[in-house]
Amino acid sequence: MLSNGQRLAVGMAMAAVAVTGSVGAASNGVQDWATITTPPGITLQQPPGGGRGEDRNPELKGEKRTPGFLAGASGRRNPAAGFMYANAEGMTVYTYAKDTTPGKSSCVGECAKAWPPVVVPARAKAIGDWSIIAREDGIKQWAFQGKPLYSFAQETEIGASKGNGADGGAWKAVKLNPDGFVKNRPYGIGIADARTTSGYALVNHLGSVAYAYNGNGAEPKTECATSVCSTRWEPLQAPKLAQPIGDFTLVSRPDGVRQWAYKGKALFTFSGDLMPGDVFGTAFSKDFEPAVIARNFTPSAASISFDPARGPIVTTKDGFTLYRLDTSFHTPDGHGLPGSQPGSPKVGFAMGTAACDANCLKTWKPFLAGPNDVPSAHWSIMVREDGRRQWAYKGFALYRYPGDKNPGERSGSDIYEILTSDSPAKDVYKESKFGQLTIRGSDSAANFWSFVEK
Repeated sequence: MLSNGQRLAVGMAMAAVAVTGSVGAASNGVQDWATITTPPGITLQQPPGGGRGEDRNPELKGEKRTPGFLAGASGRRNPAAGFMYANAEGMTVYTYAKDTTPGKSSCVGECAKAWPPVVVPARAKAIGDWSIIAREDGIKQWAFQGKPLYSFAQETEIGASKGNGADGGAWKAVKLNPDGFVKNRPYGIGIADARTTSGYALVNHLGSVAYAYNGNGAEPKTECATSVCSTRWEPLQAPKLAQPIGDFTLVSRPDGVRQWAYKGKALFTFSGDLMPGDVFGTAFSKDFEPAVIARNFTPSAASISFDPARGPIVTTKDGFTLYRLDTSFHTPDGHGLPGSQPGSPKVGFAMGTAACDANCLKTWKPFLAGPNDVPSAHWSIMVREDGRRQWAYKGFALYRYPGDKNPGERSGSDIYEILTSDSPAKDVYKESKFGQLTIRGSDSAANFWSFVEK
């Protein structure tokens, strides 16, 4: 961290906006069909991309740099790039075409040194597409859709897939494919990331999230036909010639509309959802829940909460804002605005926990993981110098700010620490396996604290 002479804290206290409540997996049975995107020890990592800092500094292009070089530190996440399945350390996992016998790995000996098996954590169990195979060396190895999984020993960058296509194409990187969660579904019904819930939901042809009816009383075929909710809840209509497919069936409503149902639950959309992925209907009625068919892992101590002014943010289970420390180079974007600066995982992993030193810890409190917690999905675990295990989300170590006295407050967001050109990088960040931040004499930069977007 910066010395006292180098630190300039600009506290921009933002008006607190109450969190309307956390959203996640249903607890009343409607979404018992929802599978898990990743088991323990399997994470989701975004493929690396160029940062916009590099785009504005042509002299940096083509320069040889170590993995994790942060000249493009203002680079954003690019959700359109999707996510790679990775091991607990964030290294992409692969399948091997020569594994042809179900439940058996053919990569042993020298092969296993170059392509280490992805080890199953203690107490983890098979679930959905994820199974466990016993190797000849006694190691328990994860398999996805029956294919044993491996990492690549020469991989050095989070989310990269350097080994893809090796051995004449025998090695294939495994990418998250949301369409695979429900293979048989009607035309016009898709699967998309729901903005305010940690997972993937059924959506209509416009990208509006579908809801499953879970109310008591009337059966789904008559519900909303005559009640006031008919002005807000619209049946997910099926074409006249549609036929049942997979777990999708048809409901004939009294008004003549044919309506899709999934696993026996009638599907609706909510007129108050204005953007693809919105699920504002959760605050309007408890009888309807988003039709989430795949859930991302979230630690028991954390939650995805909805802030009316900021959208979905990462919080503690009781609604207190969690923060990340990020670095900005020459960026004109406003921080602390929805979608303006979600942060590059490459930056977060390179900064690690060393960016918040003993002086920093006098103010900021690490969001700690338990001794038996295991990384999964977008959640990884970083180990501090003192041995404490700290949760990280999409590459960034997470912290609490004691200045937040009530759930939903964000008084710790947009606190800046100016980095000057005479601040050697080694005094700011320590070397890590993902590289080190380099500050040139011509660079101007700042660390800043921000709430964490989903």
